[in-house]
Amino acid sequence: MSDIYKQLAIELDKIPNGFPATKSGVELKILAKLFSPEQAQLAASMSLEPLSISEVAHRNGIPDWETKAMLIGMVKKGLIDLKKDESKGLVFSLIPFVVGFYERQNAKIDKEFAELFEQYYHEGFNQSMTAEPSVHRIIPIEKTIPVNIDVMPYEKASSYLNEANSWGVLNCICRVQKKLIGKGCDHPIENCIVFSAKPGAFDRTSDIRALSKEEALEILAEAGRAGLVHSTNNAQHDVTYICNCCTCSCGVLRGIVDYGKQNSVASSDFFVRVDADLCNGCEACIDRCQFDALKMDDGISTVDADACYGCGLCVTSCAVEALSLIQKKESHRQVPPMDDDAWRIAREENRNKMNA
Repeated sequence: MSDIYKQLAIELDKIPNGFPATKSGVELKILAKLFSPEQAQLAASMSLEPLSISEVAHRNGIPDWETKAMLIGMVKKGLIDLKKDESKGLVFSLIPFVVGFYERQNAKIDKEFAELFEQYYHEGFNQSMTAEPSVHRIIPIEKTIPVNIDVMPYEKASSYLNEANSWGVLNCICRVQKKLIGKGCDHPIENCIVFSAKPGAFDRTSDIRALSKEEALEILAEAGRAGLVHSTNNAQHDVTYICNCCTCSCGVLRGIVDYGKQNSVASSDFFVRVDADLCNGCEACIDRCQFDALKMDDGISTVDADACYGCGLCVTSCAVEALSLIQKKESHRQVPPMDDDAWRIAREENRNKMNA
């Protein structure tokens, strides 16, 4: 049975997001928690390439009807992806662990699963954060962006929300996971925003609460007021969610503070600057910064530009407006890949170089 899960783990690690093996084999326990042996065997024969029911059935030597039932069951458990193809009909594919089927366990996560993830985070998952392009990127709080400059649409969360036709919100699985192991933080939980071009996409979902666009924008604003960092997948297009993250719970941002992995997340096109003449030394910005990029020097706040990710949280905390976001020089900006496909190609190339 363990060989089945090992093979599935190998296939998942082939996905550019990564699913590194550990000495303890905790990643296999995670898979055994989610996949039955039969489901694991089926999934291990798949990849990111969408396959029809008959193609999966042929690879596994089982009837189409049995394959279809198993595949649909895995889709309902959030373990694989389902789409419709004009020529093949229903097609199925593997999805990454993160961002992927881990997040889809939001409504099902229990203490055992939370403890397994925590062990895997420390033993293996943090290793997958070293490859570039990063899985996630920071989006600055919009009202902190200077109004007198041209800003790319991917730097504005409102660009994505305005283009969508349906919106929803669900609990942050990272903060739920940390609370289940008794190490939760005080940040609010229900603020992972999802959106879709399809009208009514979240009207019948059990774990996602459907919203209006105005409600989605307000949750985004509330997250900023709560000191949470906006982030999303590291692409200009194919964006369907905005996470509101903290370094105390987020599985991506924790890599920065726990293991010093500065490329765990891509920074925005901005960095913060302090006007020393206006700063009154109140230290509100230091308390607000998730990345320890600010410190006091002779009663004045100073910035470590290398540690600043340009989220804008500190700017909103300054009552005397001594802090502002400054756009980076064009040569220093991290332009996101055009879409998910471009991200995967670049990520796979870099992982192959690292493993060569």
